Amino acid sequence: MNKEFRFNTSHNLFNLFTSNKPNIDFYYELNQIHSDIIVTIDDNYQNNTIGDAMITTKKNTPLVIKTADCIPILLYDKEKKVLALVHSGWKGTLNNIASKTVTEMMNKYDTNPNNIMAYLYPSIRKCHFEIEFDVYKLFKDKITNIDKYTDKKGNKYYLDLQAIVTDSLHLIGVNNIFDSGICTYCHHDKFHSYRYNHTDKRNYLIGMIKE
Repeated sequence: MNKEFRFNTSHNLFNLFTSNKPNIDFYYELNQIHSDIIVTIDDNYQNNTIGDAMITTKKNTPLVIKTADCIPILLYDKEKKVLALVHSGWKGTLNNIASKTVTEMMNKYDTNPNNIMAYLYPSIRKCHFEIEFDVYKLFKDKITNIDKYTDKKGNKYYLDLQAIVTDSLHLIGVNNIFDSGICTYCHHDKFHSYRYNHTDKRNYLIGMIKE
């Protein structure tokens, strides 16, 4: 079974999404807590720092994000060679972690959003992302047109997190956005889905700027 999903990229960027743990000697990762904390990966970074997005300009430095339904996002400034990986679950999406990461790239590295390539990898989608009214209300309080992203069936709400992320990136000026369109719940035979079976296994997004 092929458990890998790749976006073909250029501009000295390697990126890979797989359900298998990366077979590399060393990589940088975060202690992910569903926050909007953004961490810079540089020579002073201590592995497993708390956060849910990381940014680097270091070459040949693999970054890894782990998910099991949340949206793994890769952002790459092809001109300035700035790479960011983002873990965006519903809490991260609610708090605009993807667009905040772009803002951090702009502030720290003078990134032009129009030069960013954004990739949304497999994650649970609207067809299976069921929420209760309390979570729906949190989004409604922040997003005035939340019903644009929501289907209601009885007392349940189904939310399109990918569309919310995509629109937030468009709003900040990121126009090159590529979405896998793959639902981890629908394709639980290939990708780990916590909503499907409460697995403790994870999918891995790996990104690296090559020399």
